[in-house]
Amino acid sequence: MQSRSFSRGACALLLAVLLSAAVPPGASAQHVLSLDDALSIAMENSPNIRHTRLQLESSEASLRANEAGLKTQFSFGLGNISYRNTNQFNEFFSRWYRIESYDVGAYLRIDQPIKWTGGQLSLVDNLAWKDFYSEINDRSEETYQNSLTLQFDQPLFTYNQTQMQHRSLELTFESNQLSYSIALLDLEQLVMNRFYNLYQTKMRLEINRDAMETDREAYQIMKNKYDAGIGKLDDLTQAETDMLTSESNYNSTVVSLANSIDQFKFHIGLPIDDEIDIDADVEFRPVGIDMNFAVRHGLENRMQLREREISIARAHDNVIRAGATNEFRGNLSLSWGSSGTNPDFQKIYETRVDEQSVRAWFDIPIWDWGQKKNTILANELQLESSKLNLEEERYRITMGIRESCRELDNLVMEVELARRRVVSAEKTYDINLEKYQNGDLTSKDLGQYRQYLSNARLSEIRSLIDYRLQLLDLKIKSLWDFENDRPVITLSTIEEEEE
Repeated sequence: MQSRSFSRGACALLLAVLLSAAVPPGASAQHVLSLDDALSIAMENSPNIRHTRLQLESSEASLRANEAGLKTQFSFGLGNISYRNTNQFNEFFSRWYRIESYDVGAYLRIDQPIKWTGGQLSLVDNLAWKDFYSEINDRSEETYQNSLTLQFDQPLFTYNQTQMQHRSLELTFESNQLSYSIALLDLEQLVMNRFYNLYQTKMRLEINRDAMETDREAYQIMKNKYDAGIGKLDDLTQAETDMLTSESNYNSTVVSLANSIDQFKFHIGLPIDDEIDIDADVEFRPVGIDMNFAVRHGLENRMQLREREISIARAHDNVIRAGATNEFRGNLSLSWGSSGTNPDFQKIYETRVDEQSVRAWFDIPIWDWGQKKNTILANELQLESSKLNLEEERYRITMGIRESCRELDNLVMEVELARRRVVSAEKTYDINLEKYQNGDLTSKDLGQYRQYLSNARLSEIRSLIDYRLQLLDLKIKSLWDFENDRPVITLSTIEEEEE
């Protein structure tokens, strides 16, 4: 029996050696990570965060590009540079003749989009030089021509597409800001869950190690009694079985901890070969919760509500766009300017000619078989659906915050009860261990008390972790950090403070 015990102990030692030998020789030194360290690493390396950040940056660039397009635009062009030497037929003289010409033109254009009306105001200056020779009259002529025109174009009887496009880009940018902030909070919750699950496995390893050492001591006590002739073989066999079981549980937890560490490194984006440990703070610090304040602050600041409002705004814009289906619309173009032509460039405006023009067109639909009516109806129904979603989201947020507050109150009692169970289990185990040493208790009964103690310790750790996680859950739902008594900082709150 002693040889079997020795062989099982040797196996446990061998497993520990193999696990330590599995670390590559060139592996870096072990890093101890706090929860804040893990969150910082995850925020830099998380694929979802990087993807959401790229979407945010892309929408911001699109918005800035559109804003730049609404400012005064300057353009210069050099074109119509041509040379022509060809024969043409003159029907009046019934003969062919040669013409030769040189042409050079340039323009300067200043455009100012009008955001409030959707129109555009333009100032255009065209300058041209022409050198022309005609064989029919054997003469050459060189002229300069310049025209300066102020133009105004305005769509009529339709929605402001310029303003609508800019509004759409603003909503997209704000929506991506909200998505990024929500993704950060979701990542914090995910990392915190993984972090404390890893901590729980680590604590289970320590508890199983204590149980293994306790069972080894109990086995040694029973073995000494059996060798002295005052112990029973059944009790010795049971003590050995309990010891081997606790050794097996410990070895299984070693493997489980190694796997949990690898999974944790994967979720926060660390290389698989990095050696890490964690340092968790699970000290119980009860926090006073004001449910009414939590609900009010959540309803005023939850980003999901603003997302619903953005959906309503987009649905409203879609109704406006639907109203433009087969619509009566038109366009008005006004221009005023002057031009001059002269062989002498300095006298180009000596004989100035004023030019004005007014142009308008109208598109008048006659019959569309109800297409416009039903398009508008479909978008109006979608708008109503978006409004209902907002009300439902308010209800869900209120309900979720109230549930979290109640659960926190309940967990305070759970933690206190778990601590009492640990104290009671420790006292009970110490009393029964003394009975076991005196021979008044069997190994099987002692194992049950030891298992009760291990379960009580695990229950205490689980209740402490549950309290921390529930605090985080309330923090995310109400956007108020009750532990530090301050609001949760998001991109939206930063922008509001800057404004």
